[in-house]
Amino acid sequence: MDVTQLLRELTTLNKHTESAVKLLKSISRLEQNRLQNLPQLRKRLTQLDGYLKQLIQNPETFEALQNWADDYRRELLNSEQDFRKLFGGVLEEELKKKGLSLSGQYPDLKTGLFTIELDFDREDAILWYGPKQERLSQCPLNAVEVVKSVEKIKGQLGGNLDKAEFLQRLQEAYSRVVGDEAGDPAPIIDVLTEFAYLLQSSRFLQDPRREHYRGYGRADFSYDLFLLRQPSLPEGLHLLVATRARTRRRRDFLWVPDNVSGRGTTYSHLQFKSNSKSRHIGELWEVVNHE
Repeated sequence: MDVTQLLRELTTLNKHTESAVKLLKSISRLEQNRLQNLPQLRKRLTQLDGYLKQLIQNPETFEALQNWADDYRRELLNSEQDFRKLFGGVLEEELKKKGLSLSGQYPDLKTGLFTIELDFDREDAILWYGPKQERLSQCPLNAVEVVKSVEKIKGQLGGNLDKAEFLQRLQEAYSRVVGDEAGDPAPIIDVLTEFAYLLQSSRFLQDPRREHYRGYGRADFSYDLFLLRQPSLPEGLHLLVATRARTRRRRDFLWVPDNVSGRGTTYSHLQFKSNSKSRHIGELWEVVNHE
């Protein structure tokens, strides 16, 4: 091995050594709050493994680092178990600050109309509307960030319309679906499609580009219907419960909450009937059941 090659290898080894030292210093700082910094600690330990392979040229250094890394990895695994046990309690305390409660069992926790799916392996949390009906957002597995995400989604749900305006547009969307067959049941997702169109601004109608579109999805429509039926549906409006056959495809049904605790019902059709008294919203419509 000539001098040039030797210098090259020693320089490379020195760089790896310096990098390993930086990682160890970083790990030492993060160790001051291990539970909070578990994701960063795991990441740095993985990086250190790469440098260990290069440092094998120095057996004593390699063996010492390898033994330390093996012991530390076992400690992190134990701390991970502690983190999982403590996370639910920390999340519950953060939610209480916002006037929200927490229930359920890992990996699916519930708060109000939302389900929080915890993924400890990927270190993130997925926020769902209802019992995992509509996926809303994803955030880091951090109690404060999860609560921020819940609060943000709560503020964005629905079309931000008062009951009178929502009902007026709902009737118009329904009429666009049934046409001359007024009084007939309309597939609820078809009504949603028309309703979303009616929410668009004149700017979108003149130039229907993505940046001009006002988003309005399944969770928004469900939430607005939930608000509309508090304390009960307006007279003449009926939501028709979906049969089991109609819950096989998302195209055929929509889940709507029954109450703020997250219990709900799936509906397949929506119907406006004049000169009739409102039925209980859980009543099955006979014709739909026989389709």
